[in-house]
Amino acid sequence: MKNIKYFSAAMLLAVVFFATSCEKEENDTQKPVITVEGPEQNEVLYIGSGIHLEVEFTDDTELKSYKVDIHSNFDGHTHKSTNSEDTIAWSFQKSWNFDAGQKNAHVHHHEIVVPHEYNGNDISQGIYHFMIYCTDAAGNESWTAVPVKIMKSADKELPTFTGIVAPAGNQIFANGQTIAISGTVNDNDALHGLFVAIMPENATNEQVNATECLAVMLHEHDAVDGKQTYNFTTSIQVGQAKDNNNPSKNITWTPGKYFIIVKSTDESENEGFSQKYPIVIQ
Repeated sequence: MKNIKYFSAAMLLAVVFFATSCEKEENDTQKPVITVEGPEQNEVLYIGSGIHLEVEFTDDTELKSYKVDIHSNFDGHTHKSTNSEDTIAWSFQKSWNFDAGQKNAHVHHHEIVVPHEYNGNDISQGIYHFMIYCTDAAGNESWTAVPVKIMKSADKELPTFTGIVAPAGNQIFANGQTIAISGTVNDNDALHGLFVAIMPENATNEQVNATECLAVMLHEHDAVDGKQTYNFTTSIQVGQAKDNNNPSKNITWTPGKYFIIVKSTDESENEGFSQKYPIVIQ
């Protein structure tokens, strides 16, 4: 009889816990919050260039995914045909998932590139809507729209670098030692961003990004944006647990041959690269 009583009590507790859990899930009606840092309102995005996406997502319980939707707003959304004989309005959609259990996420990447062609035609210049959606684990969705302008760039001059002070060729760095680089970046019009990274020996310029590098030494937009000249200096210590990016990533310091490289983007999205400065990590 006692066993039956204990079993009944345990079952009752389980039912109450399950019902309470379900009630909490059903009562989650709070939508995620989206804070967009880039692209900015009415920013010009240039054909053939990557888009600086930087967004802060927060939720009271758990984030699930976010989506970017880019489409034209040439006609005030009456959706009449606005394509000329030789161009076509570009549209783009892609979703990304958050890690399980995340309540806050700072997303920063340049994965989305404005193409030269879409469905076999040159893309149309003009006003577009840059839509960002976010869904939480309970299915609540929020969204925000950023008007942007897509244009062809007349400026073809790349940012250049002067006065760079870097480690000597194939200088060896052991655990605990500091790798440093400094110099000046220049542009004929206006700079937009600066990126300094340690790359594996055989990496290409196309791989100079926060995902494919060994470590980010410097990633700057706000301080650089709009200037024609910017002086930079940065360093990182071998063995450092995380790099200098925002958000930072964990570093696995594998011995081998690497190089330091500096990349800068101007406001026409032209990308300039410094020479490669080879180093060896023990």
